[in-house]
Amino acid sequence: MAILRLKEIINIKGISRDELANKVGVSATTISNISSEKNLPTIQLLLKIAEAMDVDVRELFVPTKGSLVTQNEVDQAKELIEKGLTILNGHR
Repeated sequence: MAILRLKEIINIKGISRDELANKVGVSATTISNISSEKNLPTIQLLLKIAEAMDVDVRELFVPTKGSLVTQNEVDQAKELIEKGLTILNGHR
């Protein structure tokens, strides 16, 4: 089950993975791995991606096509955010 909607938003915005990668300062491979959920981004990178694509960071997680979000999806998103915050706080 997908947590991130990065692939969908890239398509909606009509931006290439290379262009997004350049805007946020990572490799196109990194963006590809994130969009296919092979890797999960840090909170900082997630914020950069949202800004580069001119979307609210929540849009990267929450479906907007009228589907309901399950409790399992909410729990997975919370876990992802907590992991990112732990990593972020560890680098200060």
